[in-house]
Formats: sequence, structure tokens, C-alpha cells
Amino acid sequence: MKGWKESASLILAARHRQKYNRALPSLVFQYNYKLLCLKRHRNSSFYPESYVFPGGVVHPADADLKWHKLFRTFGFDTNSFNSLFPNTNLRPQIFQSKSNELPKEISLRITAIRETFEECGILLCKQAKRDGILSNWAHILSSNFVYKINSKNIIQFTKKQIHYTIYLVPEEDVQNWQTKVHDDATEFYTMCEKLKCYPDLWSLHEWSNWLTPTYFTTKRYDTIFYMACMPLIPYSNYETIEMEDIKWDTPNNICAATDMMMAPPQHYEISRIVKYECLENLLDFAIERSKLGVELYLPIRVLLKDGKMHILPGDCMYPKNPSLTEKQIIDKTNMTIAEFEEISPIKNRIVFFDLEVKKVIVHNFDSIEGHIAPMPVEIVYIKSLDKK
Repeated sequence: MKGWKESASLILAARHRQKYNRALPSLVFQYNYKLLCLKRHRNSSFYPESYVFPGGVVHPADADLKWHKLFRTFGFDTNSFNSLFPNTNLRPQIFQSKSNELPKEISLRITAIRETFEECGILLCKQAKRDGILSNWAHILSSNFVYKINSKNIIQFTKKQIHYTIYLVPEEDVQNWQTKVHDDATEFYTMCEKLKCYPDLWSLHEWSNWLTPTYFTTKRYDTIFYMACMPLIPYSNYETIEMEDIKWDTPNNICAATDMMMAPPQHYEISRIVKYECLENLLDFAIERSKLGVELYLPIRVLLKDGKMHILPGDCMYPKNPSLTEKQIIDKTNMTIAEFEEISPIKNRIVFFDLEVKKVIVHNFDSIEGHIAPMPVEIVYIKSLDKK
């Protein structure tokens, strides 16, 4: 029996309107997009009050074969899903499918889209098979947008050669379905039937796979992260039972924020994303990289004299055959962080100088999954004394 639950998460990046400041030096990045982060409720049993990407646990309804029927009504056949499968046979175990279920490359995307809708009201769905020269951008159904309406239920616009469609549905429908789907995941399929839409699977690009470290004894998650990009920031309405706040901000601002606590996977992934100033370049990279699949990242904890560390695959100190279930902690308390760094020629790790300061350190490391190396981003979190 597995010691964890499977889950799917969505890294959602959206273009924002910001004038380019020519007075700034070229080395100062001026991001033309923002990332979506949600703050977990203070009563959450896992990483309370931390900022995360939207997502959640897999539900059996996400893998129900009846989804084939829905997609067929929009003209899709078996070959339509080929692009969702990477060009590799080396797949992490989260992608092990059962014969009576949808392939995980399909069902996990449904999970990510469903959970994103539950948590923040952003519905990545379409009502027509083809509607735009670039299908790699995420399309949505929404009730709130500030663009000129060209027809009763569709907004279309062209921006930077992107022909984009927003499907409008009544606001009360979106809110009612958000509540229904949150309370019962099987309602997501029913919603798609009623709204005559289908999950926009093709806009979710496989990004990374993280498994909670073995020293977590109560809750562990095997999470697939997807990347999706939009040419504008959508209306959002976060769910107040599980979340306390929603935040759209640029990658550099998120890294610099001292009031945002982030779990190691989010910290590491934003340290990758921060290297991309332009949303179009980020999307192009995500599309090409996703063809290679992902490698499972299981952090191994190292105890040191003046802090802690998570070492990751590719690090020269990473175990050759780490156990996915047995607790494994490397005791190096006779060494300082600096001393351990000195004897490590190849580094892929997250360093915890104390409970509130984390830093990604990558050196001489080449990813086998074609990923860009993270920036050496240090995140400092200062706890608020004003606890309500």
C-alpha cells in the first residue's frame, strides 16, 4: 500500500499590463506576466498558511472512462490525445494507469483543472474544438471580463498574434458549480455536460513531479505539476474553507516577499520560472520541455551543524537508490553547511539556514528532464506577530 496520496497542481502564469521602462538597465527583468498563488488556511493540516499553486488530491471520477464520451461529442478521437504523452518510456509511478481508467496523462490534467476551479473559480474549459491559431494557451469559461463582448456568450480578441476566446457563462452558474464541485468531485463531469464544455487538457504542459519526503509521517503527496499560460489575468474567486488569500504577482516579487511562506517544491519551481522575463518564452520552453517527461523529485533531508538541507536527484550526495517509503535522513551534524558545500562538486539542493530562510543551490548540474537550472534564490519568511 502506498504511503501517500496522488495529487495534481497547476502553475498558472498570465500576462499583465505593464509599460516597459526603458530607463531601467537590461539586467533588470521586467516581467510581463504574473503567477497565481493561494494561501492555505491557518487550520490546514498540511503546510498551514503557506502559499501554494492551485491543485489537490486525485478523485476516482477524474479517471472515469465516461470522459471519452464527453470528448467525442466535441469531435475528439483516440489520436487527439497523443500530444499529451511525452516521447519517453521512463515514467514516474504517478503515471501508472489501470486498465479500467483513463491514462494518467489525461486524468491528472482533469484533476488539476477541477481542483483549480474548486479553489479559485478559474475554469480552464472550452466549448469548441478549434478556436484560435495557438491552442497551447489556456482557454477559460468565465462570467467576469472587461473586454468588449462581440456576441451574447463569447469574447474574442487578438493580441500579439494570439487569437483568444473567452466563453461567457452567467456568474451565478460559475459560483454554484464551484460550490457543487468542491463538495462533490463527480459534479465536475456533470457541470461539463450542462455547460457544454470540456477540460482544456492541451493547455496543461507537464512540468515536474515531487514526492513528499519520507520523514513526513502523517501526510505525504505524490504531486504532478503542470504549467499553463494565459494572455490575460482572469477573474478569480477563492474558496474560503481551504484558502485564506489569493495573490497574482511577478516571480521576482514572490521571491522577494517576506510575508509569503512557501513549501520547498514551490520555492524550487519559482526559482526556475524567475529566469523567464517573457511569458511567450516561458510557454515555448514549457511546451518543448514537456515532450521529455518528468523525473520524480524525492527530497532527502541532510542534518548539519548549523541548518538542514534537501538534496535532490542529480546532486552528488543524493543516494543511488533512495527508498520511497522508509525514513531516510543523512546525519552530517559534524559539518557546517559551508563545509558540506565545499565537498560537493555537483549540487542540486535546497538549504534551510533556519526555519525561515531557504535558498536553492544548483552547481554543475544538468537535468535529465531538459529543465532549466534554478536561480540561486533565497527566500526569507518573517512571521507576523499579528495573529488573529
